[in-house]
This record gives sequence, structure tokens and C-alpha cells, in this order.
Amino acid sequence: MRKNMITLLTVIALAILVSCDKDGEEAQAPEQKQDAAETTPGGPTVMVSADKTHAVQPGDEITLTIEVSGFTLDPAKMDQANEDGVGHYRIYLDSASGEDYLAQGAENTTKVTIPETITDGSHDLRVVLHNNDQTPLDPAAEGSVLLIVYRL
Repeated sequence: MRKNMITLLTVIALAILVSCDKDGEEAQAPEQKQDAAETTPGGPTVMVSADKTHAVQPGDEITLTIEVSGFTLDPAKMDQANEDGVGHYRIYLDSASGEDYLAQGAENTTKVTIPETITDGSHDLRVVLHNNDQTPLDPAAEGSVLLIVYRL
């Protein structure tokens, strides 16, 4: 009982901390959370939002909405010769890269299953743009969503 109460209080404290930004103002609701794209000025941009960002459980299926500008997502051209400004994305967890991706695609909405081996705490779900030949853009163009994982 005591262990459950401590866990519950920890989760509540974490939720309160996450719901406030650094200035103490309320953050956007989780379903509206959208992180700014990380890219070189003037290059392609990626915006990502998720239907669930808090209280994420191992095995959960999360729906991502992906918006790009300055780049065309085209599933028919995956594994084809490169065409400037055309390609797809890969979705990575935290610092993963290369072939260690959770999913790839070229649709504006996709589902990602959170690995059963994920640890409790904060994690970044990153969407990285790739060329048709599977190489990442150079300079990189990516967006991310912060996930808060804790087991109930």
C-alpha cells in the first residue's frame, strides 16, 4: 500500500512538473502538443504531434501527425534513386539512429508502437526526414515529441 502511494505521488508530481513550462505558465494539452522542427534555416521542416504524450505505457500504440514543408513525402519513391526534395521519414526513440528505427513511412498520419523494453521517464520520439535511398537529409531535418512513460 505504501509503495503504491509513493508511486502515485511521484506520478502526480511528474505530471505537474511536465504541465508547466519554464516560466510557470500552463503548457498545451497533451493532444495538442507540437514540438518545433529542428532544421537548418531555409531547409525542410518537420512538425510532429501525438495523440498521447503523458502516461505512456510499454506497448501503447501512439498516432503521430507529421507535417513537413520544403519537402515532399512520397511512399512510391522509397528505395528509388534520389530526387531532390522528395523522400520519407523514419521514427526513432531517443538517440537511436541508422537502421534502429521504430517505423518509417511517407504518410501524414502513422501509428507507432512503444517498445515493451522502454524505461520509465522522459523519452523523445523523433521523426527524421530521409532521401529515397534511405540516407538522412544533410543537413538533418527532424521534429520530435516528448513522451512521459510510467507503468501504472
